[in-house]
Amino acid sequence: MKDEKKVLGILSIVFGGIALAGSWVPFLNNGSFVVGLFALVLGVIALIVNRKNKKLFALIGTLLALASLVIVFATQSIYSNAIDEASKAYDETSKSIDKEYSESSIAEESSSIAAEKAADDAFKWTDAYFDSIVDGTTTYDEIVTTVGEPTTTSTDTDYDIDTDSEVPSMDCDWDLEDGSYYASVSIHFVQKNGTYVVDSKTGTGLK
Repeated sequence: MKDEKKVLGILSIVFGGIALAGSWVPFLNNGSFVVGLFALVLGVIALIVNRKNKKLFALIGTLLALASLVIVFATQSIYSNAIDEASKAYDETSKSIDKEYSESSIAEESSSIAAEKAADDAFKWTDAYFDSIVDGTTTYDEIVTTVGEPTTTSTDTDYDIDTDSEVPSMDCDWDLEDGSYYASVSIHFVQKNGTYVVDSKTGTGLK
């Protein structure tokens, strides 16, 4: 048997080795696939050229080229599956976050609506009742019995022309600030015969 013609076989080994080295690396193995194909062609040609000679280098180069191509296909399949799994996991996480956010928003909105309704229900003032209050006649106790205690209260004194003396006075506010609308009532009371009666009133936003 004649000696092997080695040039093509050695080139096949070199390119096959390069392809094999890069066949494990993502993205780089795309180039390794091309190099592997080239090495395989060189190996096959070397086998044909040396069909009556020794074929050691040609066989090694061909096997390296085939191995690199197999590894490229295997690793790309693995990486593709890994990317698909990561993409599915990301989508599921994103959907879960969106769902939680949506549920949280709905819960907050429901809670806000419930809080507004509770505030509306607690505010007993109506436009009709406000109009029914008579200066100098309606008392503080009557109003509190109907609409509840005021939000804020401050006391002072006023001059009473009837008794020509200073008498206790009181300013009271009833505010609806956290309801579905804004309303406010302010009443100034003065004490007459030991009882606080309405002296003046203002109202805003009443229904």
